[in-house]
Amino acid sequence: MTDKRIAAILFDLDGVLIDSPTAHARAWAELFRPFGLELPPERLHREEGRRSLEIARGIITEYGLQIDDAELERLLESKRKYYRSIAPRGLRKDAQAAVRDARARGLKVGLVSGSARENVIAALDQTEFDVIVTAEDYETGKPDPEPYLTACRRLGVAPEACIAVENAPLGVASARAAGLQVIALTSTLPRELLIGADWVIDDIREVGGILKANSERVDR
Repeated sequence: MTDKRIAAILFDLDGVLIDSPTAHARAWAELFRPFGLELPPERLHREEGRRSLEIARGIITEYGLQIDDAELERLLESKRKYYRSIAPRGLRKDAQAAVRDARARGLKVGLVSGSARENVIAALDQTEFDVIVTAEDYETGKPDPEPYLTACRRLGVAPEACIAVENAPLGVASARAAGLQVIALTSTLPRELLIGADWVIDDIREVGGILKANSERVDR
């Protein structure tokens, strides 16, 4: 870990600030059920952080489906609309408190998501964040470092002065590759799948304690 003062915290959205993984899994199941597939939720939870197009192409390849690009784009748009119809609205109360606590500590607060911007906008109040990075804002998605590097650049903060809060292996890998410290939340997957995080927690309310301890450490 670094002794550099933390200046910003970057949250993933799905499974961290909103309880959306179940809704995403339902939407993916609806998309592929006509092709005879029943995709287990954990298989989809492990894909969290990837853009929808990348997830879909992986499933198509894995199961040998015959879907051309035009049909795939139509299916993905249908999936996104269905997801928005069942997705939660607004941050959970404990997540709202974590965001506000970070602001009260003088940190910049950002959001780094693999979801489409329209899905993100539908889910939250954008005024809660200094920067919002979605799938349309980068070329290569998680686990590549580009999503987090994009957020750091837009905030004007060095990666080593940021902490990321993630809940999936691809997100943890992305943040680590970008040079951030990482808090992993066990909201959708067990802690043994969150290897590489600096801290693994079971409750987002623990984020405040980590920020407090880190601040005290660098102040000494």
